[in-house]
Amino acid sequence: MMPQRHVRFSSTSTIHSLPPLVRSSSSSSSASSGPSTPPPPSYAGLPAPAPFTRRGSYSDPSSRTGQANDLIVFSPTPPLIYDITLNPSTISTHITRLPSARFLEPAVYPPRPLISLVTPHLPWALAVPATNGKYVTVSDVLTAIYHALRVNVTAGEFAALRTKDLMRRVTAAYVRRYERLWGHSGYKPEKAEGVKRVDFLLGYTTFCGIAPATGQSDVWQLKTS
Repeated sequence: MMPQRHVRFSSTSTIHSLPPLVRSSSSSSSASSGPSTPPPPSYAGLPAPAPFTRRGSYSDPSSRTGQANDLIVFSPTPPLIYDITLNPSTISTHITRLPSARFLEPAVYPPRPLISLVTPHLPWALAVPATNGKYVTVSDVLTAIYHALRVNVTAGEFAALRTKDLMRRVTAAYVRRYERLWGHSGYKPEKAEGVKRVDFLLGYTTFCGIAPATGQSDVWQLKTS
C-alpha cells in the first residue's frame, strides 16, 4: 500500500556528486514522434533571475555563429538520451563509441564564458558558467541543468503559482518523481526533500537540446518534452 501523498518543502537543497558523464553507447531505438510541449504556466510575482557576471573571454574562429554543439542542439530526436530529473551519469546515446572528449567541446558557437538557459515553464533562468575558465562546454550545460533543477522550491515560490490547477500539476510531478524510487533506498530521502524546481516542468523532463534565444547571444532556450 502506497503512503499518503503530501506536498513537502525542505529548507536545504540536496545536490548529489556527479560521476563522469560519458557512458557506453546504447543501441538505437525507434525515432520519436517529436517533443510535446505543455502550455507555459503563469509565474507572476516570482523574483527575476539574478544578473550574470562574465568571467573572462574566449576567442574562436568558428563560423558556426549562433549554433549549439550538435550533441545538444535542439532536435525532436536528440543524440543524447537524458531524463533531467536524474544524475547526468545516466545519460546514454545512440552514437556508437562516442568519445569522451566531445563533452569538453564548446556548448555553443561562438564559445562563451557564461550562458543562461530559459524556458517558459520555469520562472528562473539557469546560469551555466565555464568550469574551465574559458568557455562553456557540453558537460557544463548538462551538469548545470541537473544542479539548478535540484534546488528546492520554497513555500512562497509554490504559493506564487497562484492557481490551484498549477499547484496540483506541480505536486503531481513531485509525487511521480519520488514514487519512481518506491522500494529503493532513495525513496524516503527523495520524498522528504520536497518539491524541487524540476517539478515546475510538470513532468516534461526529457532533454531535447538548446536553441538560441532571438537577439541574445548569451541566452539559450532549454527544450524538453
